[in-house]
Amino acid sequence: MLEKLTDWKYISLIIFMLIIGISVAYIWNDELSQITDGPFEDNKVNILAVGYDSDINGGASRADTIILISIDVDTNEAGVIFLPRDTYINIEGKNFTKLNTSFARGGIDLTKETVEELLDINIDYYLASDFKGFENIIDRLGGIEIDVEKDLNYVDRAGDLYINISQGKQHLSGEEALKYVRYRDQSGDIGRIERQQKFIDAVIEKVVSPSTVTSLPGIFREINRSIDTDIPIRDISPFLSTAKDMDLNNIEIRTLPGEARYIAGISYWLADMEKSQVMIENLVRNKSYINNSNYKLKILNGQGGYGIASNTASLLRKYGFQIDRIGNADHFNYENSLIIYFNEDDESTAKKVAELLNAEKKFSEEDSGAKNLEIILGHDYELPH
Repeated sequence: MLEKLTDWKYISLIIFMLIIGISVAYIWNDELSQITDGPFEDNKVNILAVGYDSDINGGASRADTIILISIDVDTNEAGVIFLPRDTYINIEGKNFTKLNTSFARGGIDLTKETVEELLDINIDYYLASDFKGFENIIDRLGGIEIDVEKDLNYVDRAGDLYINISQGKQHLSGEEALKYVRYRDQSGDIGRIERQQKFIDAVIEKVVSPSTVTSLPGIFREINRSIDTDIPIRDISPFLSTAKDMDLNNIEIRTLPGEARYIAGISYWLADMEKSQVMIENLVRNKSYINNSNYKLKILNGQGGYGIASNTASLLRKYGFQIDRIGNADHFNYENSLIIYFNEDDESTAKKVAELLNAEKKFSEEDSGAKNLEIILGHDYELPH
């Protein structure tokens, strides 16, 4: 029996329009070279894309689409993992057992925290939108061509939902595209995810086509209106710029491994954590970025140049580092730049920072604690370019 349609899967559209480069013409700079040419390996940016139902029966919104995207700015590859909304959550301190409920209980922050704990990863940014934004963006794109795998028919008069999409190649408007990704039959959540993945392919093909170029300004404005994100403009360049050179064949799309299972009479997606960790390691695990995020940096101006410390801090944030303090050194007569580390275990990271900034590294026995580095910028220092 066809299950009642109370949710939809669509946020993949929005993230891929951002990734593939809808905004590249507007947010382009040369900072990418500072990252891809740097000494840190496996430099990835992880994004959580969430689609939520904004007004079902007047209740709290639930995250009905949850997608994890990892962009590798060195290799121009993207790993994408669909997380079924019914994924079983068994985490101490959480008073819910389905992943999508996290959004209703604590919004995007709790959903992000839950995914991080579930998969043991670090998420850098989020994107979120509701169904109206989806329709508007698809219409701005001029619709989507898709080969519908079978007749899709469903009527819900109470919910004012009518789906009638014929099998075969179809040109779908925003409203029709929403119905396509909302459709749910006996295969349930997983069947819909398969349609999502097919829909992503169609969106990517449309976004990169020459015919879309003239629509870019309107699409970009619609994206700004339709999505909520914590990506600062200054930090968006690494993965948007990477999109310029991204090979579509390097986008790996998967679903979190597992199986559908009833627990206490409730249907869940029970993740196979052993297989999931292999997938996460290959597609998502953010190695150097996560390691760098454990460090707190003190950046001091030892030469007197205006803005040199704050500009360096902006660069190092792109590698994942936390900035503890920006200020002036005890004097402005440092000839050479120094990277000072206080724990021998931090030597490798200090060496890489020194390589990036063309500085000398120095060990100090002062008890400043592990995972702390002090950077003094001398007269020999120039911001990498």
